[in-house]
Amino acid sequence: MLIGVDACQDKDKVFHAYNDREGTTHAFVRNGLAHANVILGKEAFKQQDWEIIGEYDEAAGRHQAFYSAVRDIDIEGVLIRAGERVRVEESYKYSLCQSSQLWEDAGLAPRAIFGNSAGDYHLHMLSTSKFMFPLKAEQYAAQPVPSSAEFEQLWASWDLVTRHMIPVDDLLSKPIKLRNCCLFYLGHIPTFLDIHLARATDGTPTEPCSYRNIFERGIDPDVDNPENCHAHSEIPDTWPLVEEIVDFQNRVRSRVRSLYKNNKAETDRKLGRALWLSFEHEVMHLETLLYMLLQSDRTRPPPGVTPDFESLARQAAIQSVPNQWFRIPAQRITLGLDDSENDFGPARYYGWDNEKPPRQVDVPTFDAKARPITNEDYARYLEQTQKDSVPASWTTKSTGNGKPVSNGTGPKRDIGGNVYIKGHSERLTDVYLRGKAVKTVYGLVPLENALDWPVMASYDELAGCANWMDGRIPTIEEARSIYTFVDRLKRDESGNVDGRTISAVNGHLVNDGVEESPPSHPSHQSISNTEQSLNPHQLFADLENCNVGFKHFHPIPVTQHGGKLSGQGELGGVWEWTSSVLEKHQGFKAMELYPGYTEDFFDGKHNIILGGSWATHPRIAGRKTFVNWYQRNYPYVWAGARLVRDI
Repeated sequence: MLIGVDACQDKDKVFHAYNDREGTTHAFVRNGLAHANVILGKEAFKQQDWEIIGEYDEAAGRHQAFYSAVRDIDIEGVLIRAGERVRVEESYKYSLCQSSQLWEDAGLAPRAIFGNSAGDYHLHMLSTSKFMFPLKAEQYAAQPVPSSAEFEQLWASWDLVTRHMIPVDDLLSKPIKLRNCCLFYLGHIPTFLDIHLARATDGTPTEPCSYRNIFERGIDPDVDNPENCHAHSEIPDTWPLVEEIVDFQNRVRSRVRSLYKNNKAETDRKLGRALWLSFEHEVMHLETLLYMLLQSDRTRPPPGVTPDFESLARQAAIQSVPNQWFRIPAQRITLGLDDSENDFGPARYYGWDNEKPPRQVDVPTFDAKARPITNEDYARYLEQTQKDSVPASWTTKSTGNGKPVSNGTGPKRDIGGNVYIKGHSERLTDVYLRGKAVKTVYGLVPLENALDWPVMASYDELAGCANWMDGRIPTIEEARSIYTFVDRLKRDESGNVDGRTISAVNGHLVNDGVEESPPSHPSHQSISNTEQSLNPHQLFADLENCNVGFKHFHPIPVTQHGGKLSGQGELGGVWEWTSSVLEKHQGFKAMELYPGYTEDFFDGKHNIILGGSWATHPRIAGRKTFVNWYQRNYPYVWAGARLVRDI
């Protein structure tokens, strides 16, 4: 569907548009009185008895118009006193951010946007989605254990990727040589789930039991020496047929559904932890599979309308603002959560072993850039330092993932305005841009149409760029300090939150309204009073303005946010690299359910990343304690970086 939205929020401009000097709009409104008389068959409303009032309600973000009686009037036995108003029209103005929230609440996925040169009028191309993950903490993390509805949504996303986006003939392919073939993940997810369900219940596995030998654990070898790899399942000479794997998957899913039907998922703490662990495990591997598919030239796009990347690029160029430095004050922050791995004690949210125990850290003052390094920033770095290599998220091929999804005619823009290093500025040349593209699941997007996106690259690549830009990549403590500071700023602004109301549908003489609220999402059928008392906002961030949870199937521009400090998950659809090495912290204890989850990677070669990408489920992208990691030279990670500097 195509929906037009007025995004102008300049109160003077809006007011004069509805209250023009020629009186055109007021004459249009007066025509309503004449039309009412036609319907009634008599002159019940005399034009001289009414004046037209138009005003802009800044708090509600709307223009509103009224008929106002100039004297006491009796119409059909109804007395309208002088000065009393009859509401005629309310015209809400939705910024791009507010429109995005509107589509999310309506369960619609944005595919393209067409705007005027001023950026205050837009046509939005939208489509329905097979699944939708809510982005408000009280909805996506209503309870510690994911609900049955949450599992169904996750399975819908998994099936879309595995059954639609991967051609059957490519299931045995390895788009990334350091990983197993795609087919492995189809068997790994239900096998892992079944193993933990069996351990938490009666110990009975779902047949065939032999799947445990080949599907229990995948591979993540050393980039420098792939022969060096943690313990993993044996790799068979021949993999099971995909039809057999899908049948096994369906039977394991039925096992989960039965646990929710008899209420065991809500009442058995041991089972609840197993369900949570398996849910987040599937979430992480869904993203793993997608970044593998990004490296394949045979990946099918998701169903629906392909985004118009050219129009999105033009809009981004209009809205782009300089990337500002922000002073992050010295503060004490808390890393980690309190979650003893047992089946008793108070109701609580669960966490992986590297999230525990909670510990406090004092972080000194430092400066941080508002937004992450963009593709344009990184292209300048490569061109001006005469480096030939490009990130694995780019390509210099003419085609990939099928055909290019645009004709390569990017927006007209000034691409030479930022100063990066010691006062020296060079223009990014058209010669450098030519022939380069960014990989997406829709195909190749010409680099010139993705300049405002955050760049996705390895830590080593981005650390070199950060140094060239006269900055560095933050530590985990500094990144968390940024997020904490942003949360504080948002709380301070909460007194000025959009108090938008929608007028009661049956009110005609008053201007009162009912508060807007998004549709509720189902959670557990029954939960204890203790669990109801849990406050998800203490541990989870609201992600309405974040490109996570498949809000888009690609990164989005971030240059419009150069004047506002980005918080957790707000980097345009990429994780955030930190300079902190993954290592044991004080009090770390390997988890009993999955002992090697973190401990197998304490090799000094992995760095921590935070937040989430466009394909990260909100339960992970929004949890303020979640920790992910990759090898510093791993080229395929969907992570970017922002600059910080010492004071």
